[in-house]
Amino acid sequence: MPVNNISGIKLSSGPTHLRSRILVRNLPTCTRHELARLCIPFGEILGSLVLGNHGFIQFARESDAKTAIQILDQSIFKSKLILVSSASFRSLRASKITIGPVEKEEHDRVA
Repeated sequence: MPVNNISGIKLSSGPTHLRSRILVRNLPTCTRHELARLCIPFGEILGSLVLGNHGFIQFARESDAKTAIQILDQSIFKSKLILVSSASFRSLRASKITIGPVEKEEHDRVA
């Protein structure tokens, strides 16, 4: 039986315009593979990324991402409460989360 690489490719960036990518905040120390294993029950995973205490999972379908958000948000992972939301630029701006390029844009507006 072939090994299933559930974490897919290593994502090279965080938020996108895709609605099938989720952001997991307040992560305990973990690998992208461990994060992907947490999310595999919700659908096909195309990629994953962990950056410090937050991570991203790219699902194949938007409906899978929405299900993962509904079930995993404010759940416990490795003894830590995690916060899960959409990782699109629009949703991050709406919740005032600043990651990568969004931070620069927010800074430019304030200045």
